[in-house]
Amino acid sequence: MQNALWGLRMSDSLESKMARLRDEFGGLVDDATIRKLVLSEGGMKMASKKIADIKDREEITVTATVSKINPMRTFNKRTGGQGRVRNIDVQDESGNCRLTLWDEDVDLPENMEILVGTQLVLTDCYAKQSDYGLDISKGKKGKIEKVN
Repeated sequence: MQNALWGLRMSDSLESKMARLRDEFGGLVDDATIRKLVLSEGGMKMASKKIADIKDREEITVTATVSKINPMRTFNKRTGGQGRVRNIDVQDESGNCRLTLWDEDVDLPENMEILVGTQLVLTDCYAKQSDYGLDISKGKKGKIEKVN
């Protein structure tokens, strides 16, 4: 199995790496196993947390499914000017939370063709408790990738 991973480049998206392995294994391996192979052997971080296990002010990697995409809102920044924010409700088998997208990221659902039911891998994202519950944001170094 490891030989199949050697041909994958780090710049490839999670989805394209999974598609290549799916073809390589000819349907003998399910998507959950292929995703684990790509994440662990392909040099990406393994999804290490379930939503219920995420703590306040923690950097996390989690796999979650989109349950609702809320509309974008504008607000006045404390520093002046206008900002944009958008919340996406996500869940896994252990619980649910909000994925908060700020400013340039608010268009990700359209740009990445994210719909309700889409599975996402949130890598190196930041979690914090808010008045609304657990919020996860991409921050400067986080990454959001579509699995399906």
